[in-house]
Amino acid sequence: MAREVGVLSDLRHDELDLVAQIEQSVFPEPLSRAALEELWREPEVRYLAIRERGALAAYFGFQVCGPTAHVIANATAPAFRRRGYGGRILRDAEPFARGMGARWFLGEVRRSNEAQRSVLRRIGWREIGICPRFFGNGEDCYVVFRCFDDADER
Repeated sequence: MAREVGVLSDLRHDELDLVAQIEQSVFPEPLSRAALEELWREPEVRYLAIRERGALAAYFGFQVCGPTAHVIANATAPAFRRRGYGGRILRDAEPFARGMGARWFLGEVRRSNEAQRSVLRRIGWREIGICPRFFGNGEDCYVVFRCFDDADER
């Protein structure tokens, strides 16, 4: 039975190799397959996926610690870009994070990643600070935040 396009569901263990490939293709400092495996097994970590015609189109990983759901990664496979999956997966993940006790998302975005920053602003995330030299290559990051109780429009 084919799944509806764009329905958010848990990432399957057999998709971790694909996640590692996407990480390699989109992030300057990708997580290794071993690191992904370790994270995927942690009870406070959740990886969600959007599939298109059975193919992994986008994924989003976060780790819940108290009221905070800290973003591990949000990526869309290059072949599936410009279809709105990046923003949609972040919006649709809120109930999953709430169900784990979180009240907000917190993450970091490379200062140079204007595309991601634009998506986040459009769906109600805020840039709340800058961390100098946050990434391994010395690039700064914006600390980004989305409170689930925000009343602002998306």
